[in-house]
Amino acid sequence: MAGPARYALSVDAEAKRIFKALKRKNPDVYREVKASALKLLRNPELGKPLRHGLRNCRRLHIASSFVLVYEITATEVRLLDFDHHNKIYKKYRGG
Repeated sequence: MAGPARYALSVDAEAKRIFKALKRKNPDVYREVKASALKLLRNPELGKPLRHGLRNCRRLHIASSFVLVYEITATEVRLLDFDHHNKIYKKYRGG
């Protein structure tokens, strides 16, 4: 088992709103998000680095159809957004 978390968890205001609705609408997926967030605190490089409009962010797939977008700073893992795979990248497409 991995050691104690080296990072603090921070949740962006938009992500808080999304998670609040998710907890009510789909508690099973919400539990998976919470478990994945704890994994990220121990190993932030777990997710895949993103490019273009999401440069400096990473993504982690949750429940096969959803994507959690986050960024890593020196001291924290910051959860930025969560949505269905088909929608999440369209939000950040430039142009």
